[in-house]
Amino acid sequence: MRKFTLLIAAACAAIAFAPVMQAQQKFINATYSVSSWFKSQNEIVAEELKDFDFIYFSAAPKWEVADFDLPQSEINKKYVEQHTYSDPKFINKFVATVHETGGKVLCSFPGQEFIDIASSPERSKKFAQMMAQFVKKYNYDGIELDWEHTITEELHISFMQDIRKALTDLGNGKRQYWLTTALHHYRNYTPEQAKQLCDCADWINIMFYDMGGGIWGKTATHNTPLDQIKKSISTEWKHFPHKKLHIGLASYGFYYKGIKPGETIPKGKKLSDYGKYCNYTELPPLLADGWQEQWDDVAQCAYFVSPDRNEFMTLETKRSIDAKLDWIEESGFGGVFWWEYSCDWIRPKRAASEAPTSSSTT
Repeated sequence: MRKFTLLIAAACAAIAFAPVMQAQQKFINATYSVSSWFKSQNEIVAEELKDFDFIYFSAAPKWEVADFDLPQSEINKKYVEQHTYSDPKFINKFVATVHETGGKVLCSFPGQEFIDIASSPERSKKFAQMMAQFVKKYNYDGIELDWEHTITEELHISFMQDIRKALTDLGNGKRQYWLTTALHHYRNYTPEQAKQLCDCADWINIMFYDMGGGIWGKTATHNTPLDQIKKSISTEWKHFPHKKLHIGLASYGFYYKGIKPGETIPKGKKLSDYGKYCNYTELPPLLADGWQEQWDDVAQCAYFVSPDRNEFMTLETKRSIDAKLDWIEESGFGGVFWWEYSCDWIRPKRAASEAPTSSSTT
């Protein structure tokens, strides 16, 4: 039973979707999906996938930096021609099913090695060419670049420019290939850099989750506080047109024990001593056991607190989603996206004959 993804779909149902190429672009609803988190092909259901205009599918090939000093033909042979998923039928069905709904699938390329790729003009161009051919082989509709660590603004832009050229050449004026990128909310681009990035990206995904303490900070706070999102937009992202920005929302949160909402950890402790990641699917049983919602008017978010008040969760609610959507639509942003497709999905119970099989696909 899908919770938050249906909430977003219902809230956006009145907003028609138009392709990115058209001048009158409408609101876009997208999600990330990790290929190996699916249990079987039976979980690929058009009725559930149809709520999304775009899906960023994390199923890119694993690579070695040194290989991109080889000739392009050898790179393409290894990473495209000879590449095969462990379950190619699963990948084909996923892409085909999304296409049946009218949606698009962008292959998400994540990696910390991008600094070693992008810092070399030759490697960068070769990697971009490999990406384009990989997209062509598996009938993806473009690329989503998820470069979270070691990133520098200058190298990020030049890498994106190389990828844009490779996709444009691949389309050859006959087909649109999309290019997007995900960035942490605290990135800061100059006006010139913002223009350069907008010129090569169809849009920019801002990861406005993990804004609280998570398990790495010092204070156990909200995962997606609206007041902090607004502040970030007005500072770090002030040079970007709102239509080029998509707001990142989360169907996961954090669970804490032995610490109160807003409390700072003692010296010598780590927040991971008190907390961990949690999915929305973990909340309904707790509500049945008496956990209560506490609303924060400033952050426009909720905490969920245990009966003994020694445990709590920070997760989205319909009310917090509605508050964000109202602001997102009023502010004229291009759309929203979610991490992650399976985090609010309660899998249906199946008979033994339908037991899922492993589908590790990378």
